[in-house]
This record gives sequence, structure tokens and C-alpha cells, in this order.
Amino acid sequence: MSEKNAIKALRDLGLTEYEARVYTALTRLKAGIASEIHQISGIPRPAVYGALKKLVMRGIVEVQPSKPMRYRVADPAAALERLKSSFMTDAEAALHALEEVYAADGSGREEEIGIWVHHGAGRVYEKVMEVLSRAERDILIINPALLESLGHLYNIFLHVNEAIRSMTGRGISIRAVSPADTSDWNIPGAKRRIHHWREKGICAMIPDIGDVLVVVSVEHGVMAITAGDALARMCRDLGEALWRASVDTEVNAPRTDQTADGFKSKY
Repeated sequence: MSEKNAIKALRDLGLTEYEARVYTALTRLKAGIASEIHQISGIPRPAVYGALKKLVMRGIVEVQPSKPMRYRVADPAAALERLKSSFMTDAEAALHALEEVYAADGSGREEEIGIWVHHGAGRVYEKVMEVLSRAERDILIINPALLESLGHLYNIFLHVNEAIRSMTGRGISIRAVSPADTSDWNIPGAKRRIHHWREKGICAMIPDIGDVLVVVSVEHGVMAITAGDALARMCRDLGEALWRASVDTEVNAPRTDQTADGFKSKY
């Protein structure tokens, strides 16, 4: 790993820029005095002393009480474990504090209504899995082929179909509406219908409860849009209309205005 990457990795674990540069310089020296560290790290000498003090307090640098004082790095593997442990402890404390703030009495505040945009494959995947986990009775997926194609671009999306299959074991009805020229969707027990449209870079996930999610494949990545409250209800109505207007893939299958598990949409 280059020195630049090492400094970035240390910053990601909670060190400041100066602390990371001092630690990296000291790693090259194995042991040295402040003036030597100053020359290698390139940071102001007064800042070297401050960074060394913090690193000693973190337990990843050792000091020899000589004149001038000499410093050396602890075993890198042990130092990394200390940093990781400290980082996780701080992260858990921050999460606990944020949860308390989030759960605080919100009386008097108006609930926000609208849409939210999420960028990046990792974040979109999280929202997809969140929608799947919150469905209680039924989920309608429009153009599921997009989710499969994303699995060829981002390995993380390979887990989506597995998560959808597990929903049937929870007694959740799965329905899909696909363009005519897409391959069969290999989800046992799913109800699939065909509808003709040109736009195949969009997938809508409409659960019976919670936010509605729209996944959009763009030229340089993937993004998603979530809609709740009144917008979610409108999306459910539009989804049900599309389901009724679609062609059943089962030969001679009776057409119905009911959802796949026999109940009418409550929306």
C-alpha cells in the first residue's frame, strides 16, 4: 500500500490528518525524535508534538523518556486492532446518542411528505432490501429484470432474488409485471404478467405497506427514489391499474381485479 493510501486508511479509522502522517512517518523510521518525524512527514514541528501526544494516548506509539524524547510505533497489527476497537466504540456511542435524538418526542413537528433520492449501488441495494423486509402481505414488482441485470454490474445485487424467494416462505404474495421481451423471472410461486412498454431502465417495487421504491439505472451508475404517504398510495393505485391491464402469462388464466392472494387492494 502506498504511503498516501496508508494515510487515508488511518484517517478512515479516526486519526486526524496530522496524526496519520506522523504515524506513517514514524512507521518508516521505526523509531525517531520529533525533528526527524518533522522532516519526513512535512508537517509543522509544533504540530508533530501534538500529534505524537495523541498517538501515545491512543496506545499506538511508545515514548522513551530521554532527551530528546524518542518515539517508536507499536506493533502495526496490535495498533490496528486498537484503532478498530476505538472506532467501533465511538461509532456505537454515536449511534446510541442519535437513536435517542431520533426517538425524542416529535410533537408539534409536521411530518415531511415527499420523495427522497438515493445514489450509489450500495445505498440502492440497502433500500431494495428494506422494502422487501417491510412487506407484510403482498409486493408488486414492475420490471424485475432490471434487478437481475444490476446483479451483473454489482455483485451485491445477486442477493436480491434470494431475498425475494425467501418472502414466499413468510406467506407474502409476489407479483411481477414485465416487458414482453424479457426472460422469465425464476421466482417459484410468483405471479407474472406481461405489459408492453419501452422504458426498461426503471424498476418499481410496490409493497402493501411502507414506502414505494423506484430503481433507475443511469449511464454511470444506479439511483433510487422512495415515496411515502400520499405519493405511495398513488403509486399503489397506479401499480394495481397496471397489473389489471397486463396479460397473464398463464394460458387461459382467469382475469380478476383482485391482487394475487385474493384480496382487493386497500388503496
